[in-house]
Amino acid sequence: MQLPPRLQQFVDESATLDKLTRSMLLLDYADGLGDYPDDKKDDVHRVRGCTSLVYLDADFDETDGVMQYRGFADAQIVKGMVAILVNGLNGETPEAIVAVDPTFILDAGLGEALSVTRQGGLANILNRMQNAARANLEPST
Repeated sequence: MQLPPRLQQFVDESATLDKLTRSMLLLDYADGLGDYPDDKKDDVHRVRGCTSLVYLDADFDETDGVMQYRGFADAQIVKGMVAILVNGLNGETPEAIVAVDPTFILDAGLGEALSVTRQGGLANILNRMQNAARANLEPST
């Protein structure tokens, strides 16, 4: 499986860590997520299937042909999960984003660091990001 470089970097970094250190890494990522506009904390931007409140905004940069994401979560570990995806997929083409296999969650060792519910939430966030990217794929001729 080919992952975008920044997402692969997280997988490589996280895979060698123990459960506690991996959780601490998620908290570090959460701190770097950045601001999310209050006016986008609504039902349109809410990611369903997460145990906490998660919001995601996606834009397609037509000039560069890449996706841009912003996200928010009200729980720190989940915020770290959002940050991994936002940082890992920002600036990537829709094709690259759609090709991301959710098994990277297990490859990064997050299977042991996250509850099954949170793993599902992470998969839902990725799915939402991929759906936004899918909407911007060039139609095949």
